[in-house]
Amino acid sequence: VPNGTMGQRWEEGKKWNLKLETEDGSKINPTLSMTEGGYELETIQFPYFDSDGDGIFNRPIPTRQVTLANGDKVRIATIFDLMASQYGVRRFDHKLESKGYDDAESKYTPAWQEAISGVKQSVVIQVAKEFAQNAIDTEGRSMIIMGAGINHWFNSDTIYRSILNLVMLCGCQGVNGGGWAHYVGQEKCRPIEGWSTVAFAKDWQGPPRLQNGTSWFYFATDQWKYEESNVDRLKSPLAKTEELKHQHPADYNVLAARLGWLPSYPQFNKNSLLFAEEAKDEGIDSNEAILQRAIDEVKSKQTQFAIEDPDLKKNHPKSLFIWRSNLISSSAKGQEYFMKHLLGTKSGLLATPNEDEKPEEITWREETTGKLDLVVSLDFRMTATPLYSDIVLPAATWYEKHDLSSTDMHPYVHPFNPAIDPLWESRSDWDIYKTLAKAFSEMAKDYLPGTFKDVVTTPLSHDTKQEISTPYGVVKDWSKGEIEAVPGRTMPNFAIVERDYTKIYDKYVTLGPVLEKGKVGAHGVSFGVSEQYEELKSMLGTWSDTNDDSVRANRPRIDTARNVADAILSISSATNGKLSQKSYEDLEEQTGMPLKDISSERAAEKISFLNITSQPREVIPTAVFPGSNKQGRRYSPFTTNIERLVPFRTLTGRQSYYVDHEVFQQFGESLPVYKPTLPPMVFGNRDKKIKGGTDALVLRYLTPHGKWNIHSMYQDNKHMLTLFRGGPTVWISNEDAEKHDIQDNDWLEVYNRNGVVTARAVISHRMPKGTMFMYHAQDKHIQTPGSEITDTRGGSHNAPTRIHLKPTQLVGGYAQISYHFNYYGPIGNQRDLYVAVRKMKEVNWLED
Repeated sequence: VPNGTMGQRWEEGKKWNLKLETEDGSKINPTLSMTEGGYELETIQFPYFDSDGDGIFNRPIPTRQVTLANGDKVRIATIFDLMASQYGVRRFDHKLESKGYDDAESKYTPAWQEAISGVKQSVVIQVAKEFAQNAIDTEGRSMIIMGAGINHWFNSDTIYRSILNLVMLCGCQGVNGGGWAHYVGQEKCRPIEGWSTVAFAKDWQGPPRLQNGTSWFYFATDQWKYEESNVDRLKSPLAKTEELKHQHPADYNVLAARLGWLPSYPQFNKNSLLFAEEAKDEGIDSNEAILQRAIDEVKSKQTQFAIEDPDLKKNHPKSLFIWRSNLISSSAKGQEYFMKHLLGTKSGLLATPNEDEKPEEITWREETTGKLDLVVSLDFRMTATPLYSDIVLPAATWYEKHDLSSTDMHPYVHPFNPAIDPLWESRSDWDIYKTLAKAFSEMAKDYLPGTFKDVVTTPLSHDTKQEISTPYGVVKDWSKGEIEAVPGRTMPNFAIVERDYTKIYDKYVTLGPVLEKGKVGAHGVSFGVSEQYEELKSMLGTWSDTNDDSVRANRPRIDTARNVADAILSISSATNGKLSQKSYEDLEEQTGMPLKDISSERAAEKISFLNITSQPREVIPTAVFPGSNKQGRRYSPFTTNIERLVPFRTLTGRQSYYVDHEVFQQFGESLPVYKPTLPPMVFGNRDKKIKGGTDALVLRYLTPHGKWNIHSMYQDNKHMLTLFRGGPTVWISNEDAEKHDIQDNDWLEVYNRNGVVTARAVISHRMPKGTMFMYHAQDKHIQTPGSEITDTRGGSHNAPTRIHLKPTQLVGGYAQISYHFNYYGPIGNQRDLYVAVRKMKEVNWLED
């Protein structure tokens, strides 16, 4: 077995690296293609997907026969041969191969794609050859730069994999100036170990509950009830119909929660504190026995997962704190579903629940509206979210507080320092939550006194042994008796976290004792920080409590945001040279490869808040991230994997082209494939009827990044409003406008079953025919008239959108296809949408 696989990563006593040798040290020379030796051509079937109907096509593939350990004889092929066959590369002069680049009848040729994309085959050929030739000439310095737009499409994952294949096939990964640069405006948290320790209170206890937002909002807003059709239309014609028979995307999410692929909170149809209380009544007190009792309840279905009955009142979310987000306007994909089902206020939702497409795994209840009892916003602007909140806590801006910033655009860490104190009653976010923690702790003395044992479930996580929990990618469901229910393998992890709610404030303002003996880390690399913990006592000061029950006495103070920043920097390997060395020591132990030299020159360096205030500092190389900025080298990801033979964190330990998980096979996506967008649908048969009927102009609806705002920030600033028309606008092509008598600046209603937008028309010859743009985060509190369809104000750019869950993005517990917070999980795509458009007869500002 070649070294470096995921299994070897978690095998005790093994050195996990990419040396071209077997476990016994014998040298190997991997075969790229079966054509390098004796082979036989076989015919293989591939699925194809088309707006006019899916199907199957045949290709030749070189194979060899091998005998397995059990005596079975099977045919094998390399992944390179599999890919070359799928794409029709002409290698054998075979009738099932493409005739050449200009064979428009053969799938995946440049000529075939021209009818889909509109890009001339000659351009595709030219760009491909130049990209590859440049990679040859420069030893891999060809790069694909991309933004977040691709990630907004339903089939984004297979598109991303196609792009990754291009750079991998040309040897561009792990090369300065090569690979792919994916910029989405998202900050890269370089001091990740310190930040995650403080953010998730891991210095005191764990594990924390960390939820992927897409699934949570999909169920909390009842969007699962409004699916246009089932997922059968998305499956491969070659799928085994007797396996994984789920028809509804929500069923796949229930499966993911049950098998531990994804987090799912609330966990069960039962308060998580009750498990221990009920066990105590039966004389059970040990943590192990309490957990076993809880597991048995879940296995016997005496206790259900809350996701199996999301509209049951006790499973509703009750309170929502919104911080650093304009959720209701900027982020809420399916804005009107949020309005109706989460907030219980007026909405422009025109869809009706689709009772023809009910999930099998979920209890269907009558319509539920207004699930939340309390919404609290922290903001410094009255955007749509504070306008719909019960309580608004005024927040400080970035020039009124201490904070840290790092980004994927450069290798530096920056400080925020207050130029002035927060104005009037506003406070920094750290101080706001500190105040809340203090009040909560005082109330807990009356309402939640004592210590509670909380049963916490967490998903099978990437960079742990749990990522090899699905042998061969075959899905086995314990609830159907297909496999034993084992926490951390075939179902979620179960753990007990002891909570004293009266001590929340004391823990909030104190760096906890776990760091004295425990480890911090990320991405499978960890190290102790006891020395740094002691240093922080001197650096930050300690609490001098004298009462016997104090949990904070003689521990580092983090009662100010600046102290928090210094604590984060001190215990992170990208900002502390000693810890960088310890991170490489840990990875050296795992791999047997020399690595410490990468940061040895900066081993004595320590980045503090004081010295980044005087000058931003370049972060220190660390084993937590797979690139190196040694001796001024510009950081590029995966250079450590390529140059130092550290395996990629994938099933094979190599850059991966093929995913053999059962769900990927079911949807025909083991290899990257072309899939069309979701079929157009403006209204369903059961949806509300529109006054005057649906209009003839139907356009694809896209929401690119705003031009005159930073998300919703500054969108209502007078200077920004003056730059472009001063209110909500939508862009359409001059051809579409002329055919439907739309003049520039006309007020339009843009609508579908999800909601309605009222905006002015911007007519441009630069817009493609059949497509509409509404630049995102145009909030609805400025110059937004009422809709003639809904008799309420039009929504933001997210009113016509909704969440569509893709089953392949719900998979977990399988090597690189494993959940981790802010790493892998379902995305809230919103691009596969269409809207009807009509001119408004009268503009009503609803001012009476």
